Amino acid sequence: MINKVKYIIGKHLNISVCLLFALFSCLIILPYLHGPAYIHQEGWDGRFHMARVAESYLNLSHGHLDQAIPSVMTKTFGSFGYPQNLFYPLITMLPEVLLHIIFGNAYGGYLAFIALIFFSTFMSMYICTLKITKSRFIALLSSALYGFSHFAISITLFYRSFGGSFIFIFMPIAFYGMYQIALKDHKKWWIMSLGVAGLILCDLPDAVVVVLMLVFSFSMTFTVKEAKNIKLTRIVKLIYAGMLSALLSAFFLAPLLQNLLFVKNISVNKLLLSNTVLPTLSVFLTDKLASYSLGLSGLIVVFFVINGWNKFHPALKYLSVVLLINLILVTNIFPWPIFDKYLGFVQFVGRFLYTATFISAFLGAIAIANIVENRKSRYLLVTLFCSIGLLSVTSLNFSIKRNPNGNAVNIVSWDDFQNATLNNYVYDYLPHNAFKIKDKLEQHSIALMNPKKEIQQTRWTTGYDSIHYRINSVQKYTDVVLPNIFYPGFTVYVNGEKMPEKYNKNNAIVVPIEKGISKIDVKYVKTPVQIISFWISVIALLTLIVLKNKKLTKLLPLFKKH
Repeated sequence: MINKVKYIIGKHLNISVCLLFALFSCLIILPYLHGPAYIHQEGWDGRFHMARVAESYLNLSHGHLDQAIPSVMTKTFGSFGYPQNLFYPLITMLPEVLLHIIFGNAYGGYLAFIALIFFSTFMSMYICTLKITKSRFIALLSSALYGFSHFAISITLFYRSFGGSFIFIFMPIAFYGMYQIALKDHKKWWIMSLGVAGLILCDLPDAVVVVLMLVFSFSMTFTVKEAKNIKLTRIVKLIYAGMLSALLSAFFLAPLLQNLLFVKNISVNKLLLSNTVLPTLSVFLTDKLASYSLGLSGLIVVFFVINGWNKFHPALKYLSVVLLINLILVTNIFPWPIFDKYLGFVQFVGRFLYTATFISAFLGAIAIANIVENRKSRYLLVTLFCSIGLLSVTSLNFSIKRNPNGNAVNIVSWDDFQNATLNNYVYDYLPHNAFKIKDKLEQHSIALMNPKKEIQQTRWTTGYDSIHYRINSVQKYTDVVLPNIFYPGFTVYVNGEKMPEKYNKNNAIVVPIEKGISKIDVKYVKTPVQIISFWISVIALLTLIVLKNKKLTKLLPLFKKH
């Protein structure tokens, strides 16, 4: 019987690997299927990310397929037209919305989404490592070390920072593309473009740090002697990859830049990087089941990397130096106070742990393969790391259940989970001078915004990218302040007539009204920048598909028998 199972697995290795990762993904969410739902408290990433998709779900569940990605929020995030999706890409979160609709329950869809994230992380790491190393064992082990890493578990299951979770999926793809440009077939430069574009559409601040480290890692190309023209070609292809990444993600980046230039100073909390560093030992040794660190498992992997360093070829030795640099950058060893003023866009140094987690898993698997040559011992080692990972996930669940307050979650029923995600009061992308009136914005009252004017509001409703008011005024006014903040694209109609753009010192929209009843419609109309950049991205993607059709076809399986 055992021999028959081995034969079947050996004959269908690709399917077996997929099923194994699917099993791991199901086992990860298994502890969460029993008992109530957990929803993060206000101000935590988990609450924020679930609120991001709530409006898309409400639109799609009513059959409005064209409203899957609203530009402004009129049913969530205070319902005053907060432009959440113009500042933070939503596209990678759409699978959660679809799973919610399929399962018919918000928490069930959320858990299925987590399973999908872990499955995609395992598969991405496995496929890309297999293509680089040509070793199934190294690919399998690196996937286990990566997907079950302390940091990956913390980001996805504790912080529930789903933008960061998707970074784990696209980082191996971006690295594989960079590796091809630097050392192998530079004609595959477009693969890096796909990976980097994916990173950008996950979480831009995280992506900036990861991409900087990828570009820095590209210097491994100089560890191999080649003709100058080949080296120059590799550098040019790296530039091509960056340009194509920008084009593929232009539909998000261009409107974002337009709004940042208009707002100038958003309300996002700005931290000094020197205040976010970790004590050196805390990078590995922590008393928490979830944290911004590599954890004890990461320490073990780094130990294997150090032990196997002599057997690495020059490019991998260089990559191990990049790993060391990333580890130093998250600690108080690095003189961050000097750079606080210039690298504020990083926001906090924990972002360097994404690259550290990836490189340590990649190099750790190679180092272990060089040390452990016996096939049986190898797969026992994979089993051990996977078992430790699953135990870590289960322990984290028990910890949350035992002390929900200490883990910043509220316990709600599965049915109430959806309602708990509708309201999120984190307004990082409000203009700084508008943040002081956010409480008034949430009241949706024109009378409240204009206390010295004799105005009575009789109705307030919202629609897709639009907000509607009905008021009655005892006299004519030229400067009625609305409980809505102006951004490029906001257009106001009073009794059907388009009003000129006008806003006060708090960036609140100002309109004139006549005496009597006025119907005011605040609508978001896609800007020329949005429309043009959308078609730029579409054309770039279609062009890539047409020109690289054969290579894309080969990429889909991405693994051959070796």
